[in-house]
Amino acid sequence: MFSRLKSILFILVFSVTTCFTQELVQNDLETSINFKIKNFGINVAGVFNVYEFSSNFDAANLKDSFMNAIISVKSITTNTNAIDKHLLKSDFFDVENHPKIIYKSTEIEKKDGSKYIIKGFLNIKGIKKRIETPIEIKEKGGKFVFSANFTLNRKDFDVGGSSLVLSKKVNVKMKYVANRNQKRAF
Repeated sequence: MFSRLKSILFILVFSVTTCFTQELVQNDLETSINFKIKNFGINVAGVFNVYEFSSNFDAANLKDSFMNAIISVKSITTNTNAIDKHLLKSDFFDVENHPKIIYKSTEIEKKDGSKYIIKGFLNIKGIKKRIETPIEIKEKGGKFVFSANFTLNRKDFDVGGSSLVLSKKVNVKMKYVANRNQKRAF
């Protein structure tokens, strides 16, 4: 009898602890994606305003950690209406045929302290490239901050054509803030 009660109690405790999954939930107010590019030698800054990150991070279990993002191309803004409209056209982002920029991580590798390398695939205008990016990941009280500053070559993704006045280098600054959330798995 005692053995049976012990087994039932074990199953009950195991069920309760496994029916919750940990996932990170995007903090929209603190998350941002900014970029800068030189045009005619002058820095043009812009942002993407609509994006959705999905992620999970556990420094002790990097194998199951990930960070993915979907960015709405239509949400791009440089605070200059004419530039914003041009960026949506086929010679730049071709929003009619490619409304989203998609990033899917494949691996997060620890360097030291809060420094990591995130590896994955970036898909812009239907062109998928493998990229590796240094990223800093800090956690405090269930709040995670992922910060990355990196450079992309716009020509790798056929953005901006063969413009002679537009730099090939696009500097990207991404800050993704998320909170740990417990959700029922069923």
